Amino acid sequence: MTRVAFPFLTLGTDAVLARPWMLMDGDREVAIGDAWLSDWDSARDVTLRRLISIDLDIAAAQLRMEINERTLVLVVRIGTGAGNVPRIIVTRSRYELARGDATLVLEERIAGHELSQRLLVETQILANRTSANAHPLSPLRASSKVWADRIDLRLEGEEPRFPMEAISFSQRFGGRPEAHAPWFLHWTPGNLHRDFGGSVRLFVNSDRPDLVERLLSGDRATLQVVLADVMIQIISTSLRQADFQQVAADGDPGSIIGRVLSWMTLAFPGQDAQTIRSAMELRPSTFHAAILAAADVAGEEPGA
Repeated sequence: MTRVAFPFLTLGTDAVLARPWMLMDGDREVAIGDAWLSDWDSARDVTLRRLISIDLDIAAAQLRMEINERTLVLVVRIGTGAGNVPRIIVTRSRYELARGDATLVLEERIAGHELSQRLLVETQILANRTSANAHPLSPLRASSKVWADRIDLRLEGEEPRFPMEAISFSQRFGGRPEAHAPWFLHWTPGNLHRDFGGSVRLFVNSDRPDLVERLLSGDRATLQVVLADVMIQIISTSLRQADFQQVAADGDPGSIIGRVLSWMTLAFPGQDAQTIRSAMELRPSTFHAAILAAADVAGEEPGA
């Protein structure tokens, strides 16, 4: 995890009590369980709600400045589109924080037709004004960010997918060891910034009609094993690249590295790349089992 050292004082968790964003299903609040917004399509609008409270006395002590009316302002920004930075900001809401009214119920409704690939929700508290006797380390410039959090949800149905094709391996790979393999992943390691959908293709051996039938019927175990093999191949090869960390820092979600990071989050939640690489090298059984388990979550992907 990367820690940011701000040039001014900021708010701690004891000053801000932020409940998680909840997805509204009619009048019912539903917890967001993972990084996917499931069962979504463009005809479905999205409504999010959360409760957030700011203790202004603690905030004043932490920022070492007087907090009066409208000293702090809360901003919610919602963006969409592929990439590390959302291509479009679809909504922006602003709430001024005043004493006696520092508990807010935030509710944001986003039209489904405005969304594409992801839903990024950023919540920020900004220092809107400064006081005359503020400490030298107090946030002195307007709109200085003193607290923030974000959620970044992928939209189911919008994830770029790779093609699968059934071919005769005895004809395509005649005389080669892979002629008897049940499937073959065609991709070239190297440039992880390449578009995933255009760079990766899964060939299934049509000489094995039993396998093809199970894949087409959506057999859970078959899909899980095939996808796990694809994930293991691409994740392990990518992690071995010397510039993995640098490439991962600015990878587009639709690229190979974007898919690798998404898979790693599913299989190894809360773990950084170095920890995952260590598991791959020192505990390969654990590494493979974690990916195999994660492949069951995304089991429909190969047949897309």
